[in-house]
Amino acid sequence: MANAAAFQLTEELIEQFYREGYFYAPGFLRPETVEALNKENERFANGPGDGQWRSRGISLQDDQAEYPVTIAMLTDPRIVGILERILGDKVRLWLGMFAVVEPHGTGLEWHQDNQYTHVLGHMLNGFIALDAINESNAGLWLAPGSHLLGRQPDLNGPGHAHRRAAEPANAMPCRPMSPGDAVFFHRETLHHSKQNHTDRPRRAFAFQAGAASCRYARTGKPIDDRAMLSGLRT
Repeated sequence: MANAAAFQLTEELIEQFYREGYFYAPGFLRPETVEALNKENERFANGPGDGQWRSRGISLQDDQAEYPVTIAMLTDPRIVGILERILGDKVRLWLGMFAVVEPHGTGLEWHQDNQYTHVLGHMLNGFIALDAINESNAGLWLAPGSHLLGRQPDLNGPGHAHRRAAEPANAMPCRPMSPGDAVFFHRETLHHSKQNHTDRPRRAFAFQAGAASCRYARTGKPIDDRAMLSGLRT
């Protein structure tokens, strides 16, 4: 089953990614793929939590038996081809995860993912809606152009599980997303999610991918400890 739907990546969207730090990809996944992903994710999505945002990481090597649909989606040649066009290189998967905001739970504060492990080079985040997502159920917010400001200081300080940046003046909510819609944004684009005001968990799949030429800022070593997506098909 093909995972990617009718979405077509254009040069204009790639230019927007580098200029504004994000672009929308409506209808990125087929409805059948979304349904299968939600079925794989059902136990985690409905499991116990603490009322906060939570995630379940996916390993290409270790989770093939439990999450075959998820891994097939991540390694789909058409999807990998889209990532390669955006980043202009072969790509490695930095991480993939089911992301859930529990009923009446809260999302994450403003942050950049590059505030966690500092990586040099072109990287992107993909946020795929597995439910209809809007401001009522912890919709994603972005700050256009914030990736051009560089890596921001972590206001939470050492020892805190999550990073936090100052709230940007140009914060905006993402437009309402249907299941299968996606938004792609730069690893240094500021983003966060607000509260889920509904009685149902807000389900999404999020992943990060990096150009194979990326390097760790502290050591200068390439990120070759991360799985290569290009040419990989499980």
